[in-house]
Amino acid sequence: MKSAAAPARDLSPRFVRAMIGFIVLLFLVRNLPWHLDNYDQAKQAFTSFEMVQEGNLWFQHTPSGRVATKPPLAGWISTGLYFLMGGNWWDVAWRIPPLASALLLLWLLWRSGTALLDGSNIGGLIAAGAFGLNAFSPRLATLVRTDMMLTLLIFLTGWLIWKKVRSGEPWSARERWMLCLLVLGSMLTKGPIAYAFLLPGLVAFAFLTKGFRLANHSWSGWWTWLLPLLAFGAWAWIGMRLSPEFYDQVVQKEFLGRFTVGEKAVHNNQIVLFYLGHLLLRLAPWSLLLLACLAVKEVRAAFRTDRELLWLACWTLGGLIFMSLVPSKRFDRILPVVPPLCMLIVAMARHLPQLHWRGTPLRKLAMWSAVIACLASGAYAGAELWKNVRDDQGGLARFGRQVAEHTDGRADRLAVISGKDEGLLLYTNQTRFTRTEDAIDQWRSNAIDWLVLPLKVYEKEAEKLAPFDKIAEVPKLPEKGSGYAFLGRSRSPAAHEEHKQSPLEGEDLNK
Repeated sequence: MKSAAAPARDLSPRFVRAMIGFIVLLFLVRNLPWHLDNYDQAKQAFTSFEMVQEGNLWFQHTPSGRVATKPPLAGWISTGLYFLMGGNWWDVAWRIPPLASALLLLWLLWRSGTALLDGSNIGGLIAAGAFGLNAFSPRLATLVRTDMMLTLLIFLTGWLIWKKVRSGEPWSARERWMLCLLVLGSMLTKGPIAYAFLLPGLVAFAFLTKGFRLANHSWSGWWTWLLPLLAFGAWAWIGMRLSPEFYDQVVQKEFLGRFTVGEKAVHNNQIVLFYLGHLLLRLAPWSLLLLACLAVKEVRAAFRTDRELLWLACWTLGGLIFMSLVPSKRFDRILPVVPPLCMLIVAMARHLPQLHWRGTPLRKLAMWSAVIACLASGAYAGAELWKNVRDDQGGLARFGRQVAEHTDGRADRLAVISGKDEGLLLYTNQTRFTRTEDAIDQWRSNAIDWLVLPLKVYEKEAEKLAPFDKIAEVPKLPEKGSGYAFLGRSRSPAAHEEHKQSPLEGEDLNK
């Protein structure tokens, strides 16, 4: 649907390219130095690592040995990338899916925003800038998590619906199957959450188009939504049949636990307006531009006549309201609302009279919003990067790589004792932590040649482990669970002889 407003004068292509380039740069560097020590990254990374090491393609575990609560699609992709790169570079294989998803979202929003504003790059900059120039998208672009990939799959589903609403044409068989596969992909990424972000909006859109007497081509057919649910249900049913833990940890805790409240709440509960407040704050100044457009009478009136605008509003608000009613809240869970919200800003802005807001051209508003967002997001990313370097956040990963290089593929001769840093398993190429008592027994019986243990355990058990060589050590770094020591068998004959003659050690060995 074309805007009745006057054509917009484009922004300078050089300025737009600079803004888009800056967004891509933020995506690439925001999480440097790379590590897996926060935001449950190790849990997600471990799924693909376990697929390679143990062949568990359908149901995986966490580093602590519990059943993995996420479906395996992201792990399959990372595993495939790992093999394509010759069995190297896990760090890259884990981060390509979220980064590629973020870049594809950026491109789609640029294209869609430009189309919404009748070909003007102002619309493209607003949509892409709102998505990329904020405090959270660059952070999630290279985190080893499923949030960005899930957001892409849900957005593509809603975007396909938007294309049908925009064209006013019936669904073809190819388009129905495409939507079905997108929904299935989202379910194999993070469960049936796509229904929460899309179905409320579809229901609201159906009622409102009927009331406003607008054509409705949003519905692709029941089977396109039911088939993915049946496939996901089959996966979950098999998981429950294979393991009682699956029902307890995945169904009861991960899914149903989101809806528990009060003292028995499984997850952290937040107030209903938690997501709305965070979106308005974290998307500024783009959220301020949205509110400014909403204050214009002509924009509000357009919701009754512009079915594209109406669908984007129903899509955004439907997901936001539904997720706000779920007691368990964390901001990254609302990320799938952000891309349609970015498009909604452009769809509202095109109905500003003569593309002006109180005498200020939309072109100028978009440019200054981008500059302010660029400075704010750049300063925030720079401060976090400096903090990461200052606190040596990559130190534990570097220590783990040193361990892996020293053991030279002999993972069976290495034991790692947990210090609450799950990423240490992946850094050292291990599939399981070893209990302290078991590790000491294996060491004393010569079943292993190397041992990684928390510094507190090392200080307590050093006499039982002697003789040994301390090959490396990493102190407890900020935001890590522990410091660690890397021990190897002493290669000094004198140390071995002294160890044999020690009465204390001899007594322990007899025990």
